[in-house]
Amino acid sequence: MSGISLNIDVSDSGSRVVQRILALLTNRTEMNEAISKKAQALTREHLRSISLTHRNKLGAPSSGHWGKAVDKTTAQFDATSATVTIAHEGIGRSMHDVDIYPGAGKKAITIPLIAQAYNLRAAAIWESEGLVIAGSKNAKGKSVAVAGKRLEGGGFQAWYLLVPHVHQKQDRTLLPSDEEYTQNAKEAALSYVGLILSRS
Repeated sequence: MSGISLNIDVSDSGSRVVQRILALLTNRTEMNEAISKKAQALTREHLRSISLTHRNKLGAPSSGHWGKAVDKTTAQFDATSATVTIAHEGIGRSMHDVDIYPGAGKKAITIPLIAQAYNLRAAAIWESEGLVIAGSKNAKGKSVAVAGKRLEGGGFQAWYLLVPHVHQKQDRTLLPSDEEYTQNAKEAALSYVGLILSRS
């Protein structure tokens, strides 16, 4: 299972108020707890949002992929750090380009070409749908392999493009921006200080 961890820190925020507050704290565990939980909430809400708005190009119903990441987003903290971890496949793309290769024993990655094929594993429906491999040409005239169905009357409906490798460019919008995390951490730190002052 792939995933990423984000260290949330207000110490480099440049806010003089925050810097003075940090200097007064001898144990930051509770403050880091507040920061990590607020960052966790921000991350979960963002993932929920993109799960609803991140539409596929085929017009098929959403797979809910990013919505499933919500429950896999956890917060950790100690005296020195506040961390949010998203243990969900594909989230690494928010930080860097991703290269995808076929799994063990497989020769190609299947990319859906029609809405009917979306959210279905080609291997699981190969026999039931009567899929076969055929040659085709892409928009640039290059020969490609596709899996699809022979239609009555001699036609052919391509369901999947078969490729040996997929390269996906980084998509930073999959997570809140650095600025959002920084502001979120500042608010959590200041709220914590307010709580400390109210206690005293």
